[in-house]
Amino acid sequence: MCAILNAALVAAVLSMRPEADTLVRVPQDYTSVQAAVDAVAPGGTVLLAQGVHAGPVNMRGKAITLRGEWGAEFTSIMGGAGVIQCASGEGPETVIEGLTIAGGTGVVGEDGLSRGGGLYVDGASPRIHLCVIVGNTADRGPGAWIHDGAPVMEDCWVHDNISPHTDGIVCEGVAPRFIRCGFHDDGVQWSDAPPVDIRSDCASPGGACCLGNYCVQTTPLACSDAGGLWHADAACDSGVCPQPCGGDTNADRRINHTDLMCVLDGWGMCP
Repeated sequence: MCAILNAALVAAVLSMRPEADTLVRVPQDYTSVQAAVDAVAPGGTVLLAQGVHAGPVNMRGKAITLRGEWGAEFTSIMGGAGVIQCASGEGPETVIEGLTIAGGTGVVGEDGLSRGGGLYVDGASPRIHLCVIVGNTADRGPGAWIHDGAPVMEDCWVHDNISPHTDGIVCEGVAPRFIRCGFHDDGVQWSDAPPVDIRSDCASPGGACCLGNYCVQTTPLACSDAGGLWHADAACDSGVCPQPCGGDTNADRRINHTDLMCVLDGWGMCP
């Protein structure tokens, strides 16, 4: 009987391990960013407290969000051979958001050259949002080195990254998307890149985007822009999104007095 109870207790403890968490905090739950990334469950979030956190950080191919709780103005990851590394097939579900990425020196390749001081992206397609990439160094792409992937950088600021040979961002064999990004004393250098298509998102894989009570077939970028939850390679009739909820006027998946108040608030003639 005791053995059965002990086994049940162990199973309960294991089920409560941080590895099963979908939200982990640094430094409250883990003292290092890398330890938190290693522990968080797929689809989860690593939330960094205000301050300077040590790099480098390898995203390990995980579909997770790495976010500064107080935004790039107050939260940074600094230092390392490639401050943040995405080289394990990360896709658009890997999100890096609200961080200052600084002080990196790049990953040294077999040719002895360092690449990607701030961001080292090789064969990956993460989404980098609301980040500042500043004060990094490398032989090629001190701010970011991007090779063989399709990352998206949105609302980012890139400045004062130093290299004796290249601009701040180097794209080799790839045409990433830059949306509302700013550059100061930095630029983007293209090497063997495909033609840049301002509508390249149309060629992205489709999926089901859950938007409140609705489901729309769209791309991950369009779904993210609309504030939805995207499911790769899924159809709206596959059941990945909740069924429409009649009477739920504010799309919170509940029908209560709040919905009635929304109806009363809008009572009258339409313009």
